[in-house]
Amino acid sequence: MRNKTGEMGWASLIFPASLLPNERIIFKTNPHWLAIMVPEIALAVFGALIVKYLPSLWSETIPCQQWILTFLGAAFSFTMIVVFLNWICTRYYLTNHRVIEERGIIGKRIMSVWVDRIQDVTCEFGILGRIFGFGDIEIESAGNYGKITFGFLPKPRKLKLEIERAILNFHERLPGI
Repeated sequence: MRNKTGEMGWASLIFPASLLPNERIIFKTNPHWLAIMVPEIALAVFGALIVKYLPSLWSETIPCQQWILTFLGAAFSFTMIVVFLNWICTRYYLTNHRVIEERGIIGKRIMSVWVDRIQDVTCEFGILGRIFGFGDIEIESAGNYGKITFGFLPKPRKLKLEIERAILNFHERLPGI
């Protein structure tokens, strides 16, 4: 999306850049917050342990020891930023015409399935998904894609219901069916 001056703004990170005319968003979401928290906490703990205990493993004083620790700290910090940005830039949309998955920090990958091509919608979640309210949705389409999985969705039952409503609404709009 371009702002008044024609520049790409933050809105392009929030709204899909590929909406068609007369297409409106019914449902949008990011992956569940646990999809970001578990890797971020693991990276923070592992990085802190390495920076704290790595010097004690060296038997002799290394002249560039401080530089190595600084580099490792920066590498873990950079990795944490990339993981966070990946989570922010992964969006799932349901519109009145399509189901869209948009991924990518710098480059974008946009996958979509037309509502009239959806054959089956399956909602899956394990014990942790039931406790924390996340799961996966598998969408089987009548096309080249076969099966598309949207992972770590918050409230997957709600999205499954919304997809089924969109399919029903699409078929009700068609004349003669």
